[in-house]
Amino acid sequence: MPFVFRISVVVVLFAVHAYSVFWTTMALVGERARWRWYAVYYAGYSVVMWGVVLLMIALDVLDEDWLEPLGLSIVALIFSAILRLRYRVPMAAALGAAMLGHFLIYTIFDFLTAAASYYSPVFDGKYLYVATSLLLPYMLTLLFSGGIVFVLNRSEFAQYFAYLFHGRMRTAVSLLVFFLLMNLKALLDRFFPGVTTDFSYGLFCCVLILFALFCIQFGAMYAASRDKVKAQEETIAQQQAHMALLEELQGEIRAFRHDFTNLLSGMALSAQEGDVEAIQEFMRRTSGYFDEKLGSEIRQMEGLSNIRIYPVRSLISTKLNLMRQRHIQVALEIMNPVTGVRMSTEDLLRCQGILLDNAIEAASKSEGKIRVVLLQDAGELYIAVANNYDEQPNLAALTKSGYTTKGKGHGTGLSSYRKMVSRCPDCMTRTYIKDDYLVQELRIPV
Repeated sequence: MPFVFRISVVVVLFAVHAYSVFWTTMALVGERARWRWYAVYYAGYSVVMWGVVLLMIALDVLDEDWLEPLGLSIVALIFSAILRLRYRVPMAAALGAAMLGHFLIYTIFDFLTAAASYYSPVFDGKYLYVATSLLLPYMLTLLFSGGIVFVLNRSEFAQYFAYLFHGRMRTAVSLLVFFLLMNLKALLDRFFPGVTTDFSYGLFCCVLILFALFCIQFGAMYAASRDKVKAQEETIAQQQAHMALLEELQGEIRAFRHDFTNLLSGMALSAQEGDVEAIQEFMRRTSGYFDEKLGSEIRQMEGLSNIRIYPVRSLISTKLNLMRQRHIQVALEIMNPVTGVRMSTEDLLRCQGILLDNAIEAASKSEGKIRVVLLQDAGELYIAVANNYDEQPNLAALTKSGYTTKGKGHGTGLSSYRKMVSRCPDCMTRTYIKDDYLVQELRIPV
């Protein structure tokens, strides 16, 4: 066969195989496969695969069984980088999806290639042999990948797949399993060199794929149900704190009503005697009394009602209740409705919780004061949390991972906060000191 024909066939087959992997992996993370990023992935895929082939030829003394896993690992890293940078998929989930996608397609392709080579009749025409033993497996692999993508999309597999990467232990176990699956063929060749690619081998591969997908689906659904129960428990606790705030406000209103009745009686006597100065003094004292007793609570309730994201409203209600228990003076300013942002609700809750918890811990122990501002306009949500302090914090140290003033075992909050902010496109954060207050700002696009 002409050399140009052979190279052309390899290039086309690489493109088909790469698209099968790309298509399946995008379905795993629930994203749409776009040709532009497929071209980027295929370029990296081709460079790595050709490099592995040339290395096998040049250094035939090496054990080639371990060169393929190396190449697959590099390709998976390239793919995960594309998913992270262009599709904003978390790095762990992106790497896991890339490895699982390679496992699915390579397993199907190996079986189809072996079956085609075994069952293809011997023809005198070499071109026909190429079509049956090479082109046919690649085309069937692409067809099988389309079926997998259809099933994954219809079952909404992506939303369960993401739960496998919530938590460090869960992420580590998932990545280890996917890495072993991606390199299963090399492991089988290493530890079971006598395995033949007959019908039993193909049946084993199919059962393994089905079992792997079932385990992933079951494990992810179990993890999702646990997270859902935990979220419901947190929501109930936040609702209870919100109800406690309402009951406290109701008690303040009853007390004010009782005191206001007595004050009105005194004003009526002054009016009968024509004492205008006494009436003016009564009005001034009543206005100050109202602001002291009810004004701040009513303003806080009005501000909370402007938060249309209910989990955020419940979270802030919980933190306000905690501030009252610690006798911290709090000013809440939410002038405009807060309806939603580009950041996920889970990350928004965690970021808001970290800022408020840090402010509560850092507020002055004698006369603690905290100011919370949420301001949403057409372009962004501006969040600011300011607190006074007993000892001025070191702003340079605050940017370092693990910094804390609370002792050993703390200091992970700000590190997690920075990671979540970095995951959100165009988010900005700033920390500074102004008028003896430590101010933490967060700007999130809407």
